[in-house]
Amino acid sequence: MRIGFYFHYSLFLLTIIFLLNPSSSNAEVIKYGSIGNFGLPGIIDLPTGKALNEGDTIITQQVHRSLSRTGLSFQVTPKLGFSFLYGGLGPKSPNHPFDTGRLTHDRSFDAHITLINERKIIPSISIGLRDFIGTGKQSSEYIVGTKNFGSLNLTAGIGFGRLAERNSFENPFSNIRGKLKYRSADNFGLGGSIGKINWFHGNAAPFFAAVYKINPQLSFLTEYTSDKMTWESQYLDISSPWNIGLNYKLNDFINLSTQYLHGSTISITAKLIANPRSPPFGAGMELAPVPMRLKRKDTKKFISTDIAKIKNVLNYDEFKILRIKEDQKLIRIDLVNKKFRSVAQAVGRVSSTLQRFSKDEIEKALIVFHNDNLQLSSYLVDLNQVAYEQFGKEQFSKTEPSISEVKNFDIVSYSDRQSRFLWSIGPYIAHRLFNPDLPISAELGAEIEFDYHLNSKIRLDGSIRKSVVTNLTKNRRRSNSELPRVHSDWPLYDIAGQKGHIHNLTFSYSQNLSPNLYARSHFGLLEPFFAGVGGEILYKPPSSNFGFGIDVHRVQKRDYEMLLSLKDYHVTTGHLSLYYDAGGKFDLELNAGRYLAGDWGATTDLSRRFSNGWRVGAYATFTDVPFEKFGEGSFDKGIYIIIPFDWLTGKPDPSRRRFVIRPITRDGGAQLASARSLYRQVRYSKASEFYREKGRLWK
Repeated sequence: MRIGFYFHYSLFLLTIIFLLNPSSSNAEVIKYGSIGNFGLPGIIDLPTGKALNEGDTIITQQVHRSLSRTGLSFQVTPKLGFSFLYGGLGPKSPNHPFDTGRLTHDRSFDAHITLINERKIIPSISIGLRDFIGTGKQSSEYIVGTKNFGSLNLTAGIGFGRLAERNSFENPFSNIRGKLKYRSADNFGLGGSIGKINWFHGNAAPFFAAVYKINPQLSFLTEYTSDKMTWESQYLDISSPWNIGLNYKLNDFINLSTQYLHGSTISITAKLIANPRSPPFGAGMELAPVPMRLKRKDTKKFISTDIAKIKNVLNYDEFKILRIKEDQKLIRIDLVNKKFRSVAQAVGRVSSTLQRFSKDEIEKALIVFHNDNLQLSSYLVDLNQVAYEQFGKEQFSKTEPSISEVKNFDIVSYSDRQSRFLWSIGPYIAHRLFNPDLPISAELGAEIEFDYHLNSKIRLDGSIRKSVVTNLTKNRRRSNSELPRVHSDWPLYDIAGQKGHIHNLTFSYSQNLSPNLYARSHFGLLEPFFAGVGGEILYKPPSSNFGFGIDVHRVQKRDYEMLLSLKDYHVTTGHLSLYYDAGGKFDLELNAGRYLAGDWGATTDLSRRFSNGWRVGAYATFTDVPFEKFGEGSFDKGIYIIIPFDWLTGKPDPSRRRFVIRPITRDGGAQLASARSLYRQVRYSKASEFYREKGRLWK
């Protein structure tokens, strides 16, 4: 196993994230700048010393006659930003070997770290790495500073690598460390890995840039680049080091720019900007919860609980009530939350309803959430204290909470006789990315989903799909993998499944073994590529930031038509997993074990969390498969964004949409998609989620 590489990447990512200051400085910060063609703070092709706003998520699309480049960027903390870029290089021509008409396609990862934020006298200063994971075509580093002078924004810096090809001089840091004087050739192998560490090595060269803000929407851009564009000069006329452009801010979400590059080329760039803290519809458009009663001596006494009104109000808020039980001074309600993504908002809705319509003798309420045959979490509510919080006289306190998660609760089974069989029909969208023959392909079709509960523990669920409009069948690339083709045969599945296929069909059994222990088993057609049997156990104490799990599956590869036939490939796969909620902003997941191709290794997943449900993360998998045998990309890795529907619509909705950017699909490190679902099911109802979104408690 490539243990050295695994720890190299993990420590690199964790060190950057956790050692950088995750909070903004209290000093006055002047933020005015632009976003460059690489999706990070920049002018045109050059960087600036600025930082983006924390949480900024940017999709960049640049097009000219010799380039089509798409980027996804994210400002992880106030000082750290990452971007992923994918471009088709070279002029379009029908004689070129690829359908897109480009000479080649290139993937790269960039990082931008802001060391000092700009103040009244001090400029902002940043350092950055370009193409530090990729093919190395853009491999370079920089140190850059930026200062505002009213409407004028000036930038100057020194570059290394590709950014040191014009007017270069000896590395100014070589007197401190002699090895920095020389830069050896990068060796990225098959791409997708950190090659030889040459960061800030070799000669350096200066670059300069300026932005003049004509008005709040329009800016003039100019830069003198130290990049000679040597590789691109084989197909592009590089006659000038100057680039100029105009940037137009259409609104807070869209930026458009046009540029004249290298003295020969007109380029157009569009940027779509979103931030989790700025939902399109503000704080939301849902109705407020019912007002609670202030119990005073001069108010009417409630001598009995109005169960009918409690059910009516909660049914209107789309809670499925399983049981309501009164016991002296406590009322317990078991229910399923079908409407609210935020567990804090769900707890607030139920608390206010119980407080208003319960008899005065009731002092406490126990709210127990269930889902998919599991009892997930329980919250104990002080009904006398919460009324003052809802009316704003007091705020929710974590030291003396009016609502607290119960660590040890009675497990109650239930049978939902009213909705044992559910089904729906609707559209689905599937897509494939980064195939050099067809970089973007997609399919729109119809899907029938069904869910049948045989009893309180066993369910049958599945989905059937039929393609309607697709270009997935135009892919002509076939796998050359030396490993068992567990995932790289996806083009054959795309083509053979066009007549209609069973996406999944599974019997599953779920059980609370204790308040801290959950179990799940399932068998059938587990996913489009594999059928089999397996299960998992999760240990997740309610008040702990840690969780531990184990999963084991015996699976067999499905036939390409994705009906009931199977192919002659069997494998046992399984993992030990560690889950850690790192203080509310970051989540860490580690999985170690055996993958679908029979390889052994580990996956690290690190994600940035926001209090409104947004999540942006990245994962990397290293196994005992050598990079050469893995093939293009060297190892499995990806970036993902999870966007909650209620952020998009402003209305309560438990749904989330996951977007994954996986640079290359190979067989090493391939995982069973249906494994390890328990943590995803349990986590969203736990105390960490409640405290993260406690601001939505009375919304």
